[in-house]
Amino acid sequence: MERRSFVMALAGLGMAQSGADALVEASPSEAGPEISKHLYGHFIEHLGTVIHDGVWVGPDSKIPNAGGIRKQFIDDMKRISAPNLRWPGGCFADGYHWRDGIGRKRPRTYNYWQHSMPAGLDHTETNQFGIHEFMRACRLIGAEPYVAANVGSGSPREFHDWVSYCNAPAGTVSLADERAANGDKEPFGVSWWGVGNESWGCGGDMKPAEYAALYRRFVTQFPVYPPKPRLVATGPRGHSRDMDLGWTTGFFEAMREHRSPVNGFSLHYYTDFRNGRGRAPAFDAAGWYAVIREGMRTADVIAKHWEVMSRFDPRHRTKLVVDEWGVWYSPGDEIAPRAILSQPLTLRDALHTAVTFDAFQRHADKVAMACVAQTVNCIHSLFLADGGKWVRTPVYSVFEMYRPHMGARSVPLRIRADEIAVPADGGSARMAGLSGSASMIGKRLTVTLTNPSLDVGKKARVRVAGGAIAEGRGRVLTHENMQARNSFERPNEVQLAPVRVDLREGDAEVVIPRQAVVALELRIS
Repeated sequence: MERRSFVMALAGLGMAQSGADALVEASPSEAGPEISKHLYGHFIEHLGTVIHDGVWVGPDSKIPNAGGIRKQFIDDMKRISAPNLRWPGGCFADGYHWRDGIGRKRPRTYNYWQHSMPAGLDHTETNQFGIHEFMRACRLIGAEPYVAANVGSGSPREFHDWVSYCNAPAGTVSLADERAANGDKEPFGVSWWGVGNESWGCGGDMKPAEYAALYRRFVTQFPVYPPKPRLVATGPRGHSRDMDLGWTTGFFEAMREHRSPVNGFSLHYYTDFRNGRGRAPAFDAAGWYAVIREGMRTADVIAKHWEVMSRFDPRHRTKLVVDEWGVWYSPGDEIAPRAILSQPLTLRDALHTAVTFDAFQRHADKVAMACVAQTVNCIHSLFLADGGKWVRTPVYSVFEMYRPHMGARSVPLRIRADEIAVPADGGSARMAGLSGSASMIGKRLTVTLTNPSLDVGKKARVRVAGGAIAEGRGRVLTHENMQARNSFERPNEVQLAPVRVDLREGDAEVVIPRQAVVALELRIS
């Protein structure tokens, strides 16, 4: 079926309503915590072409830009109300010295994390994009800055000086005057500070107690300029085959007798399909289901680490910060030689994004922030860029679909639908035939539902406990080809389409196509 006719069929529901029916019941009277806008956050790092080409093109570029920052990046991030931006890493953070990125004369430095560059391409970091440029990007987007500090090769003094440079009012200390001389008189007002990154690995190869001792040194004399700091400690590796609860236990055990604040605990959770387990653009049915099933495990990972944290912090003063997440495939499909870790993402990755967001929302009381890794040209990206070429991946559409959840209260969603049997490595497996989450703000109920089946659509009846649905509309993201993706040549191959919502006896009925995500906005009477 041609793409145009397929979208038209979806808009009118002119497709076979096959598959088991599902009953979806939302309970607004049991609404839980607010879903923080920061669950839909972002991450950019000096790695490959994430910064240089993806975000930063330079003020003299022919590519439309705002002071050197790619204008298309700004516009598309504003469109989805991007709430935060994490920088400068990642592994790069623990080798980054912030003074290299200020002033007019900036040194060219060595970037170790470009070591996988193809032969003939160097490891040079130009430092054209520093703290002032990062803050300009945040302001233009309307995003809150989240800065990762250097613990692996830095010092507490370097960290504290950076905080003062960013947040001290002009005229108070020399660092604030230096910031003003470099073009920003007003303080940056950075609240989120990551104290290192992956200190168990690329950030220093430490043991939990070793890192905890360093953490205390870095935060004990934290400058008290406003805003109130939100300090994020390095948490565990969280690849789908290794939750590393030992790091979580070890860190909090080492902090037990100390008073240093830990506002956030970083958790990195990748659906890891490297080492020959899978490629981004080409896969079979087993590969489709494997990725989505691992995405569904996000809820279990959150719950298990939270259980450990609760033993040491029963008052829950520390929240989880999932500041790196996404699907990570085997290399070999990069969009350009310099764009290391870039991946041509497909419809499969969009559904993975949806089930991950559902997990965050169902655990909104536990997760304070999440940042997709990474926003452009790296792993689970919303965008791919190469010179003047730019495209939104299917992942971007899911961020757009879930935007109404921001700031709403999480609503329990009970889904009655048959499980499905799916092919898996070495046999078969079972998984939820329909998953989702819901939220409420005022009279607006947002329900997002994912049908992972490659075979059948589902007719779902959506009901509100103790209420009635007076009005409804919806959008769907799907394609007839499970490997469909957007490319520079075909940027709109996978795109959002309207889906029909029928109201019957106070309920809403919708057909969710196979391999699809649906977002419903319902007005409750």
